Amino acid sequence: MSRPRLLLVGAGHAHLEVLLRAAMERRAKGGVAFDLAVISPMPRQVYSGMVPGFLAATYTLPEISVEVAPLVVRAEGELIEGSAVALDPARQVVRLADGREIGYDLVSFAVGSNTAGIDRPEIAAGAVPVKPLDRVIDLKTRLERLVRDRPEPERRAAVVGGGAAGYEVALAIRTALGKGARVHLIEREPRLLAEYPERFRQKALAVLARRNIEIETGTVERVGSKSAILSSGHEIPADLTIWLAGAIGWPLFREADLPLDERGFLLLDDSLRSVADPKIFAAGDCGTLASFPQTPKAGVYAVRQAPILWESLRAALRSERPPQYRPQTGFLSILNLGDGRALMHWKGLVAEGKPVFRLKDWIDRRFLAKYR
Repeated sequence: MSRPRLLLVGAGHAHLEVLLRAAMERRAKGGVAFDLAVISPMPRQVYSGMVPGFLAATYTLPEISVEVAPLVVRAEGELIEGSAVALDPARQVVRLADGREIGYDLVSFAVGSNTAGIDRPEIAAGAVPVKPLDRVIDLKTRLERLVRDRPEPERRAAVVGGGAAGYEVALAIRTALGKGARVHLIEREPRLLAEYPERFRQKALAVLARRNIEIETGTVERVGSKSAILSSGHEIPADLTIWLAGAIGWPLFREADLPLDERGFLLLDDSLRSVADPKIFAAGDCGTLASFPQTPKAGVYAVRQAPILWESLRAALRSERPPQYRPQTGFLSILNLGDGRALMHWKGLVAEGKPVFRLKDWIDRRFLAKYR
């Protein structure tokens, strides 16, 4: 009898842990037998929590990433380099951008989220995306070129998206381009960081004012090589426009005829399986829990889901009852301010300073160290 094939699509937070546990399963007495394959567009997985520090030159690329191949080798799997573009549940295959089709008995997705609006031609023509996260390498190169080619007062950049990611990247860009550069942060809604309590927001806004980052409110209708243009007609000068608008699902789920939420994320049951197909699993930003649809799209949830995902996959391989995941009600949030300091929110506590950044740095490095 042939062994079942487990296919992991993406090497996101949750799948790094699955690979670690799969390696342990191989060594365990009486462990379940299965074939393993991993699809990843790059041999190195970038960790989202340290991207702002990379852009601000606090970290190097090796410091913010994990080499996927050694993990796959330890788990006795096959690494397939490529980008998944479609899922066909009826035929049980995932199609790659180059046309290859990879079959599975069980498939799990940890591919994060796409960015709303980036596929519009009038945006894509000039905007610089950050997702997939390997694109931060290109963004870093562009920043370095701008610094090399322009005197500080002539450097101009805009960040579109006033959530936590856009906020951190705007501050990192300020550090990268220098105090004399012009940096804009553009948010469609009236409030930046709307997901946070007001006390935290006010501290965060004070940081932007202190770092001389200009806040613009409005919808970006078009991005060119030298500016971002709002629906009001207001033109914001920018040699770089970094696109970090709201999160949406990747196109690969759209034609799979599976239940999705309103933003295109795969709907999951409490065992992190598709509500319509128990052979399909997901974790992190690319899935939405049907029982807890308001769960934030934040990396901490992917990290907490990882052990449950592995146990659900293992249960499916063994034809056993899967575990149930329950999201935590809150989480520690630490935003990198790009200057060796950070801003923290935890259960009503708000703190800012260098010790907060050292705490974030310790947490991030400790997380990545598990997979090296």
